[in-house]
Amino acid sequence: MGISTIKHASHSKHLLLLKYPREPYECNGCKVLGLGPCYECEHEDCSFHLHEECAIATKSASHPFSNCSLTFHSRAPQGDERLCDACGQDVLGFVYQCNHNKNPHDYHPSCLKLQRTLTAEDGTRLHLRKKLPSKCLNCGSRKTLNSKIKGWSYVSSCGKYCYHVACVKDMILKKWKKGYFLQDGKVNETDNYLALQSAIPGRELELPSRKSSSKAKKTWIRQAKKVIMLIISALFGDPTTLISVLVQQLLSD
Repeated sequence: MGISTIKHASHSKHLLLLKYPREPYECNGCKVLGLGPCYECEHEDCSFHLHEECAIATKSASHPFSNCSLTFHSRAPQGDERLCDACGQDVLGFVYQCNHNKNPHDYHPSCLKLQRTLTAEDGTRLHLRKKLPSKCLNCGSRKTLNSKIKGWSYVSSCGKYCYHVACVKDMILKKWKKGYFLQDGKVNETDNYLALQSAIPGRELELPSRKSSSKAKKTWIRQAKKVIMLIISALFGDPTTLISVLVQQLLSD
């Protein structure tokens, strides 16, 4: 966990405090939606937020999936339309870019910090991969929906559960942007339980076998739920009170 109070060049007038928001926010650094801990302006009437990763971004970085050094920019220096090579979302603000002259790769600071291995309480492990070994359970393809990027993926140790980071991020952001909150700011638990439920694979194609027993199918889907929620936590921060109820409901089915 980072320092509780910082000053940042992108918002030099006020101090930024480390907080745990009860609702989604748009990071003023990378312009990507966030849920987990962030640095927020100390003034109540000033809506300024930075992901932890954006607030503590260093001038340079490296990653095992990139063969060259990465340089931090407050805005992508090349091209008007850029996509993060990890998650496929638009690059509109803070970004790490490699030094390739013709076609440089871009990464959101938060994507560059994605954990290489995720472990659930029951011991289930997911591994971050540059290439998908089998079909993504969400889109049903090894390739991302956006052909411009290959995208990173999380794959279970057994190899049965595979998800593009781009797919998980996209489907969750779309659901939340379509009314995750009621007008009074309260969480719409019913609607969003269904929204998260719809992100879980239920197609016969993805089950171990077309002749699988009812018990096997339930086990398969229950495990898929654990996997998807583990990835959501990695992308958006550990579940806070904002989604903890939804997580419990989802995993108890």
